[in-house]
Amino acid sequence: MKVIAVSHGSFSKGLVDSVQMLVGEQENLVAYGLFPEQTVATLKEKLQAELDATKEGEEVLFLTDLFHGSPFNAVVDLMRDYDFYHITGINIPLAVLVMMGRYADKTADEICRELMTEAPDTVKYVNDMFQADDDDEEEEE
Repeated sequence: MKVIAVSHGSFSKGLVDSVQMLVGEQENLVAYGLFPEQTVATLKEKLQAELDATKEGEEVLFLTDLFHGSPFNAVVDLMRDYDFYHITGINIPLAVLVMMGRYADKTADEICRELMTEAPDTVKYVNDMFQADDDDEEEEE
């Protein structure tokens, strides 16, 4: 399975670098960013070339940073002509789950469905966590 991270700026490159730091070097994991000097059409052409270079029958999973953002829209445009999977709102914990799913030989669909169940657990409001600890300590006194 090929995994393609797409974002505004260099976020996708940082995501790929961070994931590889955590789970080791990965094959078929690439990053593309949309930079101010580029157009969405240019990004879409690069992504299309990446899809065209993918061996026939290999599953492709796109990970985009922001729902309705320009990178998201470029990927959605490609969904008309290509068959692949697409998750948006990606973060490092979810990207690690993608890699672990590949290790476990899960399909792209299985990985996407797992991400949707795990997503709420990847974001924490730390202030509330500390407040709950403080409340517990006050009750014990």
